[in-house]
Amino acid sequence: MNKYLIKDPQVRKERALEKEDWILAWLSEELFSTTKILANLMNIEARAARTVLNRLADRGMIIRDEIRFMGSRAIPLWGITSAGLMHVLEPDEIANASLRHYSPGSVKSLTIEHALGIQECRLHCELELDFESWTPDRLLPGKGLKSTDRNRWSVYPDAVGSFFDKNTGKEITVAIEFERSRKTPTRYVEIIKAHLKNIELNRYSKAWYICPTEKEAANIKALFSRLIQEKKIGYFVSDGVYRTVEEVMDFFVFKSQENFGV
Repeated sequence: MNKYLIKDPQVRKERALEKEDWILAWLSEELFSTTKILANLMNIEARAARTVLNRLADRGMIIRDEIRFMGSRAIPLWGITSAGLMHVLEPDEIANASLRHYSPGSVKSLTIEHALGIQECRLHCELELDFESWTPDRLLPGKGLKSTDRNRWSVYPDAVGSFFDKNTGKEITVAIEFERSRKTPTRYVEIIKAHLKNIELNRYSKAWYICPTEKEAANIKALFSRLIQEKKIGYFVSDGVYRTVEEVMDFFVFKSQENFGV
């Protein structure tokens, strides 16, 4: 008999329910995911994960879909249903929570590909870097407000997460940008200024850029430095002081997917 097999039926049931709760909590925030990501979340093999996922699908908590990327074979995609969302939410959360659930075909393949990359980043942050919280962009404060509303952020990163810094003894909150496509210098100027505004308003303390390769991370870092210097970016309204290029650059961290574990 497998020495890791849980013999007690009650304990087996509790473990199974625990895995189901992890999946539903993840999908309530991320909307959809893959078997691979959800298996890593539960720290089990893909085959065992499919058993849990199929069980949830049979109960109507999640729905199975398929997605193809650039002619690749179909990849199973699992999305939360309205019933699954209601199972996760507490009564006092319903008034303000996002009630969006997954509908097959409702999300473009490029959006899904980007979102799955961000989920890989999240797994690394939570499992390897001990992040204590993570909020996807769609759930950040003011995301659904009109652009003219002052409570709406100037820019919304792909996610915002926090971790405990053992060196300082403080909680550090950072924005995560999964940078797969390049933008124009003009657009980057707008984004840099918007990040600095969010930082000044204490929405987070740094912005982490996760790029496909080391070279792309280095290129974006060099571009940011040049733009900050040329456009004289760095004025903070709160204290009326211009930061130096070095001080502004310290608000940004540039990493590649390889050294970030994605």
